[in-house]
Amino acid sequence: MGRFALSFKVWWRTLNDPAFADAVRPLAEARTLPAPAAPGLTTILPTPAAPGAVARAEPPPRNDALNLLSVLQREARLVDFLKENITAYSNEQIGAAVRDVHRDAAAALERMFALRPVLEQPEGTPSEVPPGFDAGRIRLVGNVTGQPPHRGTLRHQGWEASKVQLPEWSGSEKAARVVAPAEVEV
Repeated sequence: MGRFALSFKVWWRTLNDPAFADAVRPLAEARTLPAPAAPGLTTILPTPAAPGAVARAEPPPRNDALNLLSVLQREARLVDFLKENITAYSNEQIGAAVRDVHRDAAAALERMFALRPVLEQPEGTPSEVPPGFDAGRIRLVGNVTGQPPHRGTLRHQGWEASKVQLPEWSGSEKAARVVAPAEVEV
């Protein structure tokens, strides 16, 4: 193929295939060309996308929500507790189970997130919300009228994470949606 035809083909594909354009960009911006590949080796370029298709990154094999749920199950048996039909149990039996789940889940949340109150004052105390407050940090409830500053009573301190340390997923892609593996005693 002649250089003119090749340049047109590269131009057209660069225009229509974002992944190809990203692969070609370093060549176009380089002052010198890279050394040729060793004999017998070939460079593999991305496969062309269908015209009009948008290039998408591959989704991660597992997301952070499943990692968190997996930790709460492994360390506090939270999923087991929530999926259990508790109607047949007495309040005392449920209370005993909740005590363990509560303790272990609280420890896991503290280790991973170190949760702290958004507002440090005690609940039930008078509170003033200044002009320009961040609605993501403070939510006004009740009879909200007029402009800030708003005066009211703190009903909930809110929670914010002072750190985020979720475990990294290291399992297989096939097990990416497994929150807790099945257990078989032998």
